[in-house]
Amino acid sequence: MEGLQRPVHVVPVRQPTRRGRHRTAAAGTTDHTVTGGGDVQARGQAAPGRPMGVPPAQGWGRVGVADPQRPDHLVAVLSAEGDFAVATSGTAERGAHIIDPRTGRPATELLSLNVIGTDLARTDAYATAAFAMGPRRALPWLTALPGHEALAVLPDGTRLGTHGLPRYLAAPTA
Repeated sequence: MEGLQRPVHVVPVRQPTRRGRHRTAAAGTTDHTVTGGGDVQARGQAAPGRPMGVPPAQGWGRVGVADPQRPDHLVAVLSAEGDFAVATSGTAERGAHIIDPRTGRPATELLSLNVIGTDLARTDAYATAAFAMGPRRALPWLTALPGHEALAVLPDGTRLGTHGLPRYLAAPTA
């Protein structure tokens, strides 16, 4: 990329979560959730006669998205059935560590970007790349990726989402 002075490396920090999911599935479980580094990979269906997000194991199939400015609050609760992955890239936990390859400086146009997909490794890669792009480029790019949606939180607290995000939004439970 023009202007990039150093190589960009993607470290596979989500591989342990991915392996955990595959091992859990190989052991015969059909409904499970594996978390790692704040990211989630889930698989399963709602319990018979119950809406998704209200399965026998409380909390399964529901992912709380922490507010990057107030970690004890949620900006959203996401829910889905089947294969469901949520990857978050942002500054709340590790500071400004994602570099914008166009400038060589930390990306600062977003506080957090949560990407929803089916495979955690791919979803996490998309979240990191999109975070570096900033919201004006990231949300249209993610919208064009089949099977992926996103929720962005800007530094002023504004929340933006892709067109398909509402189908994953769930009401928080008390």
